[in-house]
Formats: sequence, C-alpha cells, structure tokens
Amino acid sequence: MAIKRDIDEILGRLADRIEGHAVAIVDRDEIVAWGRLRRGIKTKYDAENLAIDVYVEDEIAPYAQYVHEGRKAGKMPPVGPIEEWVRKKNIIQSEAKLPVRLTSRITSAQQKAADEAHQAAWRIAMSMKKRELKPRRFLIEAIMKALRELPR
Repeated sequence: MAIKRDIDEILGRLADRIEGHAVAIVDRDEIVAWGRLRRGIKTKYDAENLAIDVYVEDEIAPYAQYVHEGRKAGKMPPVGPIEEWVRKKNIIQSEAKLPVRLTSRITSAQQKAADEAHQAAWRIAMSMKKRELKPRRFLIEAIMKALRELPR
C-alpha cells in the first residue's frame, strides 16, 4: 500500500503542476481576453485508474477547443461569446451603460447599444471566418513541460 500511496502522491503533484504550467502558458502567450480560458483549465487525478485528465471546462470557456486545436477558414465562430466580449471590453462607446449579460428590462439607449454590440460582434465573427485560426496547443505544452520536470 505504501507504493500506491507514493504513486498517488506523485501523480497528484504532476496534475497540479500541469494545471499551473497551462495557466502560465496562457498568460505567457497572451491568450487572454478576460481570463475565462485560464479559469477553465482543470486537471483531475483518477487514483483508481492511475490517470490524469487535463481539460478546460466547457461552461467557463466554450471556445477553448478552437484555441487549442485551431479552426479552418470558412467556418463561422459563435457570435455569442464575441458579443459578450465586446460588451465586457466596452468596445462600443455608448452613452448607455450596457450590462455584460442583458436582462429583460433595458432602456431604449441600452437596446441601441446592444444592437451596436451585436453588429460589432457579427463583423468580428465574419472577419474571423475568413482567416484560419492557428492551434495554440497550451495543454499539450503544459503536459510535456511537467513530464520533463519529473525526476529521472
């Protein structure tokens, strides 16, 4: 049982190290719009199967697969996350303060700002559709870096 406990401890630390490296790589390569990608990076050690799962939570950063794997030109990215980003970063200069997530009660000035944000997001998405998105394999890089650090 001492061997199993040692293995669990080593693999648990390895999982933590992978997660830390992945976050550091996202920061280093400036793959950050508002921090959702770095907050979504997770590792989970399964002691029963002696396996480490490395993933990004889809609910936090649904675009993570496109960042990691890339995307061919000609495919339209989802407009919703881009629109949310436009609102959060206040890309559209408007007199009305527009919340990041719209509620059912908004003023006409907020509605106008929301329409402008949607149009800006649509233009950004159309521009992204024309260009290929190169893969940024931050998870694989983090795994490889953590494995290289293991004692021989």
